[in-house]
Amino acid sequence: MCKRNIILLAILAIFTAGCNKTMNEVLESLGSRNNTEDESYDDGWEAVKLAKETRYYNDFLGFSYAVPRGWWLYSVNEENLSESRGGIEGDIAMDIYFHTFLGYSYSSAWLLAFGNLETSDQDNHLGFDIDARFLENVNGMGGFMEYFEAYMLEPDEGVEYRLTGSRQIPIKGVPFEVRDYLVTQDDYRDYNIITFSCPTKAGYFLNIKVDYWPENTRAKDAIIDSVTRAIEFY
Repeated sequence: MCKRNIILLAILAIFTAGCNKTMNEVLESLGSRNNTEDESYDDGWEAVKLAKETRYYNDFLGFSYAVPRGWWLYSVNEENLSESRGGIEGDIAMDIYFHTFLGYSYSSAWLLAFGNLETSDQDNHLGFDIDARFLENVNGMGGFMEYFEAYMLEPDEGVEYRLTGSRQIPIKGVPFEVRDYLVTQDDYRDYNIITFSCPTKAGYFLNIKVDYWPENTRAKDAIIDSVTRAIEFY
């Protein structure tokens, strides 16, 4: 290899390392900070800080999701998620409880909740919630999103959700509907939500909902990067 090519490759390696370092620094600053307050997440979870990355599997839906090392695990549905493939056989709780809402017959399974901090009141907070839904006679994303906004984002009194952006992006070869919301509250400060929704198999939909404070201006890119790294389909 000629000397010129060696120099060009060296420059490229330095540039790439710099880009990776920048993104890693962003994720680190949003990630494993210790909380200074002696309380669990939202006073309702017994949060556990993970010493290593932990991946959870659902064989029925054919996906896995990894919670990063140093992040706080708020809760996990062990009936529907396992730390190894083959640990969950069949749909388990997915089809046990059926409900009806606005003409939609559905069943649901909440799966996983985690975040980068133990409490949610710091400006760099990211909070992840993952669940799965089955809707009778609904296979397309249009039908699911209509149901999603009517039910899953149904506001409490004094709370309003406003859609601020939407787009479709592929993640690991699967098309996701990604939507941004501003949530306004009468009694507390406003916050932002990003939702990632996709079909997994006929009638089944996976949804990832992430909340963060508007002051966290770097959150959106870090969230998309985190979801892209963490989710796998099989």
